Amino acid sequence: MKVEFIYSLIYDNLLTEMSKKEFSSEQMKEMLFYKEEIEAAWKKDEKKIVKEIENISRLKFKGNKKCFLIYCMKYTAISNPLTLKKEAHLERAKTILIHELIHILLEDNREKIAKLIEKTYPEESIEFKIHIPVLLITKKVVERLYGKQMVEEILKDEMKMGILNSAWPEVNSIYPKFKNNIVKFLKDEKLC
Repeated sequence: MKVEFIYSLIYDNLLTEMSKKEFSSEQMKEMLFYKEEIEAAWKKDEKKIVKEIENISRLKFKGNKKCFLIYCMKYTAISNPLTLKKEAHLERAKTILIHELIHILLEDNREKIAKLIEKTYPEESIEFKIHIPVLLITKKVVERLYGKQMVEEILKDEMKMGILNSAWPEVNSIYPKFKNNIVKFLKDEKLC
């Protein structure tokens, strides 16, 4: 699986205007430069990142993925369509992309995992339920590839974000039990 980065002028313009900001030609130039930067940073680690995600989750991606790059939107990133907001720090951008790719991986393997996710945490929202496996896999991947310090930086950042600030404490409490194979983990653990 490979990620193709795409800068779409119209998509960037649309999301900028939806954010009640003004689009400019300077923004377009900045984003074209950013595309080159993120491509180079990602390509350097892409094979080992994808391999680590698939090894830890014991799931496989279906096909290559397109990632749209934009300057301005409410969220840091979204998984469908895969969209990444410009992030000043390329290492952090890679960890955000890892998180979104894990969302996509779970969707690619929906038939294996959807019912298991639905059965977990009966009182919680679907967003919370989905983020438990996403964050478990993300934490393990980032810890192995970039170290515990990067995980701490992610936690500090994501504890300021809506659903993630309620999911992370639960993930941290069950994380010691998670070695790999998210399907087996969700089957074996009684997460309620």
